[in-house]
Amino acid sequence: EKYSRSGSMSLAGINQALNNAGVTFDFIGFDACLMATVETALVAEQHADYLIGSEETEPGIGWYYTDWLTNLSANSSLPTLEIGKQIADSFSNACATTCYGQDTTLSVIDLAELAYTVPSKMTAFARSTTDMIQNSQYQTVSNARSGVRQFAASSRLNQVDLVDLADRINTTEAKALAAALRSCIKYNKSNISRAYGVSIYFPYESMSSVSTATSMLNAISFDSSYTKCIRSFASLAASGQ
Repeated sequence: EKYSRSGSMSLAGINQALNNAGVTFDFIGFDACLMATVETALVAEQHADYLIGSEETEPGIGWYYTDWLTNLSANSSLPTLEIGKQIADSFSNACATTCYGQDTTLSVIDLAELAYTVPSKMTAFARSTTDMIQNSQYQTVSNARSGVRQFAASSRLNQVDLVDLADRINTTEAKALAAALRSCIKYNKSNISRAYGVSIYFPYESMSSVSTATSMLNAISFDSSYTKCIRSFASLAASGQ
């Protein structure tokens, strides 16, 4: 907001800033839109125990700090997960009162568990989905993607709930990935269906951002199997199939 001409920080830029800080945090929380992503989590896991973020765009009031900071002030030994739950609850309650009817999501993700369990399952999921796309099962993947929970849908950002996507694809690899993600998401406060707590970029309605997105993924050393998967999907979609 202060430096709009410079644009938002990239995930690689956030990672560099956190590296320069030289601090390991109990949690990294984003009082901002659309930050509860696998991409963000795999950057944050190098620097914190938990990630707190929203899959959806946040209402303008943002987090409600009064309650959880008051409680933390009274008891500085509050467990980090308990703080995260209080942040999510107070945010949701304040939005329900002040911004009635607006979509709200906030989740608390265990980053150590995610880093230990998700990458291998993400690779297997990406490879199996690529095989489907390249072996006459594009329509199955496309149908799964078309019905999945999207965030900031009107902006066509192509951010979707990863658990919901995996559930819809429903392969053995997808089921394993969904189970691992559900275990990592220690708390999820949402007033919309099929928003399970963590999202990912998967193109569908607009393919113009695929190259930019894959460059971003490469900059944070994201799983190359996944970038191959979305490129394969986008290639067939662009060709009219």
